[in-house]
Amino acid sequence: MKYVSDAAVDELSLDIEMTSPPAKERSASYAWVIWGAAALFYLYEYVLRASPGVMTNELMRDFGVTSTALGIFTSAYYFSYVPLQVPCGIIVDWLGARRVVTISALLCTIGSFMFAASGTLSLAIIARFLMGAGSACAYLSCLKLASEWFRPERFAVIAGITMMMGTFGGICGGKPLAILVNATDWRMAMTIAAFVGIAVTAASWLIIRDHPNRGAHHVTKQEPMTFGHLFDGLKVITANPQTWLIGIYASLMYTILSAFAEMWGTPYLMAAYEINSESASDGSMLVFIGMAAGCLISPLLANHWRSHRRVMSIGAIGALCTFLPAIYIRDMPLYGVFSLLFLAGFFCGWQILNFAAAKEINPPQFSATTMGFMNALTMASAPIFQSLLGRLIDLFEEGEVGLEGVRIYSAEAYQYALFAIPLSLLLAWVVLRFVRETHPGHVAK
Repeated sequence: MKYVSDAAVDELSLDIEMTSPPAKERSASYAWVIWGAAALFYLYEYVLRASPGVMTNELMRDFGVTSTALGIFTSAYYFSYVPLQVPCGIIVDWLGARRVVTISALLCTIGSFMFAASGTLSLAIIARFLMGAGSACAYLSCLKLASEWFRPERFAVIAGITMMMGTFGGICGGKPLAILVNATDWRMAMTIAAFVGIAVTAASWLIIRDHPNRGAHHVTKQEPMTFGHLFDGLKVITANPQTWLIGIYASLMYTILSAFAEMWGTPYLMAAYEINSESASDGSMLVFIGMAAGCLISPLLANHWRSHRRVMSIGAIGALCTFLPAIYIRDMPLYGVFSLLFLAGFFCGWQILNFAAAKEINPPQFSATTMGFMNALTMASAPIFQSLLGRLIDLFEEGEVGLEGVRIYSAEAYQYALFAIPLSLLLAWVVLRFVRETHPGHVAK
């Protein structure tokens, strides 16, 4: 087994066949630092992704729009994020994570400054689109670094930890951001986020390093890969029906995060329980916390049971059975609702195994391309459901115009629209019936 010393930071190319335990520990520490810098960017972009959820009233007031228009604005992030997933996978495989993450962080920073300064909804949509484009490679780059710097058996766990970092970003984009918005205003909050982006960009360039022998943990000797080979890999990935089924499952599961926690959860809780945005954002925050826990626990359960499919199936049913009462039992105490939302997020986190499942059934040299395609399928539900729920809310109720010109909707209007989420969870469970087991330790009975 080859280890890499952390003594050389830039042009690291020395392979060491035999190392002492301290050298091994330094090598492992160096790998975590490199991955951590990329994970920091993933956390940051998730703050930007979730930020509109705690400023819906302010945005509707300042731009003078309804929930339908606001849903389109929020979805603009995914209009660039989703189509870029596969190209980003190819680019990360081709150029490496260091350059890609640095450029991506810079795009997010520019988008944040633009959003903070936007005077019209059209300009805000362009800024949101730019942030989505910058964020597209975040998760893929973390997974690419994990495949390069860690042993293959650690991939699922690191994928879970990576997703946990993203959920921490969702948490920061919840109540902490709501407090900042209420203390200043949404423009100042986004300006501060933009300055944080400058620091993240610098850290990405200074810390992240691509492995000197890319894919060294997968193959001993690897022929130089041409750009055309990467497109050949995409053909192989998309030709596998199991890849599509796993991705559709993940997409349907992700609606709890994209449609509820990131967008419509806070305004629904404000309407249903007559609480302010800071208190209501606790519900969305708990979904993210539960998601983080689920991302950590599910790979361990999968390894224990030697089954991806079993864990993902339990996740779909668990998310369905906890989300439904949280939304539709109105006389439940607020702490009970928040507890159920935590559990819904926890079970939703079990869908993280879709990346490990897809990785097992596709060529390892196209790992980032596989992850990009899977992430595209997973995130495809976000622009659909964010816009759909906004349209449904307007369809079920016109809403009253408040004193500040903000359209106010009833809890019932939100409930009607939110029913699309449990339907998607049920469909996710059905789709999984057609997915084959992918865990490498599984023994067919």
